[in-house]
Amino acid sequence: MQLVTNYGYLGLYIYFIIDTLGVLLPSKSILALIGYLIGKGVFSSTHVVAAAVLGSLTGVSVSFAVGRNILHPAAEKYGRRLRITPEKLLKAGKWFSRYGAPFIVFAYFIPGLRHVTPYLCGISRLSFLKVISFSAIGAFLWVVTFTYIGRLIQENWR
Repeated sequence: MQLVTNYGYLGLYIYFIIDTLGVLLPSKSILALIGYLIGKGVFSSTHVVAAAVLGSLTGVSVSFAVGRNILHPAAEKYGRRLRITPEKLLKAGKWFSRYGAPFIVFAYFIPGLRHVTPYLCGISRLSFLKVISFSAIGAFLWVVTFTYIGRLIQENWR
């Protein structure tokens, strides 16, 4: 919260980059607190949604690139040692091609899953446009949901 307090919307953007890269931060709690502060007039809901979604999408882009350019080649080269065969990679790629879009959106609401999904999409060689599009939908729904919960808390606080 200190990052957001000191740097405002830029701090929120940076927070969600770090969070999406896989550092497990209390993002739902922060979003609810930010929603509470939106209700108090401290933050603008439009700016919060923009900063949080763009931060998340920046983190998704970096994670996806790491998955595609580093983890996928490493899995192909060293995967047999970990029982990751080319056949399993192909099977995972087919699964993501078929179910990846709803999975990406759904993953935003499951703790921990949101953090590994972009890496898995990169490893599976899913289309970046598909990943970023459905991540945008998921991030938007996630941010709006938890900031709204914070606003409800603020409105009903006694």
